[in-house]
Amino acid sequence: MPMKYNKQFYPQRTRFLHNISIQNKEFREQLAQATIKNKVSPNPNELFTSWLARNATINFLQTSTFINKYFPEYKNWLLNRDLDVLSDEKFFDNFARRMNVDINLLNQTSLKSYTGYLSEEIFEETRNALISPVKVRGLTNKLNGLKYCPLCLKEENYFKKEWRLSFYTVCTKHNVIMLDKCPQCGEPLTIVRRKNDLKEFNCWKCGFKFQDAEPEFINKNSKSAEMLKKATDILNKGWFKFDGRVYYSIAYFKIVKQLAKLIYNREFRENYILLKELEYLNIELPPKELTSSKFMEEFIEVKEALAIFTAIFDILQNSNNLISFIKSNNIPIYELRRDIGYNTPFFYEKIIWQFYKQPYSPTYNEVKSAIKWMKKNSIPVNWKNLREIFGVYLDKRKRPELVELIVKNKWKGDKNVRN
Repeated sequence: MPMKYNKQFYPQRTRFLHNISIQNKEFREQLAQATIKNKVSPNPNELFTSWLARNATINFLQTSTFINKYFPEYKNWLLNRDLDVLSDEKFFDNFARRMNVDINLLNQTSLKSYTGYLSEEIFEETRNALISPVKVRGLTNKLNGLKYCPLCLKEENYFKKEWRLSFYTVCTKHNVIMLDKCPQCGEPLTIVRRKNDLKEFNCWKCGFKFQDAEPEFINKNSKSAEMLKKATDILNKGWFKFDGRVYYSIAYFKIVKQLAKLIYNREFRENYILLKELEYLNIELPPKELTSSKFMEEFIEVKEALAIFTAIFDILQNSNNLISFIKSNNIPIYELRRDIGYNTPFFYEKIIWQFYKQPYSPTYNEVKSAIKWMKKNSIPVNWKNLREIFGVYLDKRKRPELVELIVKNKWKGDKNVRN
């Protein structure tokens, strides 16, 4: 008999298992070992928290009650963290066995499945580049780290894994700008907690059904959906082409993050696509005084990210676009390499190397000629005077071939020669 989802979570219903398990230890132990028959399998691109919440709902339970009674080993621990980055083999094996679900499908619900595609490693205990963070406290999310498309939710009632990516700002199916909060009360999304006993995801605070949100479509001239499709294709394939050569996708997204910091945090914003997208959205990016020290994924607004990443994906289509972006903003080499680490992707290093300006350093013969001129004009031959003549710093440690030459030709009459 199909279940109905038209009633609220009355205390006597949500605490039913709780009350019985307190009174009956044997029943409590049976729950902790039982195979859960009333369940649904995860969709191929579904988030773990979405799958977990859907299973709790079809059993007429809040997710916390579902966990505490059927999986007491995780009681009061599981839901106070970002579950979507967990990947413990024993953890997933437990859920797969108890709920009779293919463990390979369950592993794919974790953001850890992006390891080797988005970055070299996805971390559980710290922030990850290009993944929007959540901060769960008391079963409630405090950050806008989860986005959704209301039209997608109306068609298929689950949250997709790609919606946690910071650059996923447009639904490429419906051309709708993603939402990251409740349209009615402004609360960040907490999908493991609901106010009303409905199969549709709803706000834990006001009960608004997320699928009922008014969609905001992108401008017809916007390149955001087109560029995002190309980026997600790279993510799914695990490789990309740049100027005819093939590279791993982790190199691509490492530079995506680097360019995002240059635009958002360092305010290098002279780019036609970026300016047009900002115009379509009728917004402005905050000045670097407000962004320079921030972890971008935690603070950036959806529409800001839409404009920035659309421009970045266009910039990274070829070397000409990348070079044009660097020249237009006159970005110095130290900014191009700032915080990128020791393992700079080859395709990026090859481009930015041409902007590396080697400081002038006089040759051995030039120094020899200068010494001859100094002696002729009775100028003491020493390191200090040579540095002043050439206008550059001559380092003894880096120019050992000059040491003997200068010592040999020091002006004997100068008693105050300084080395």
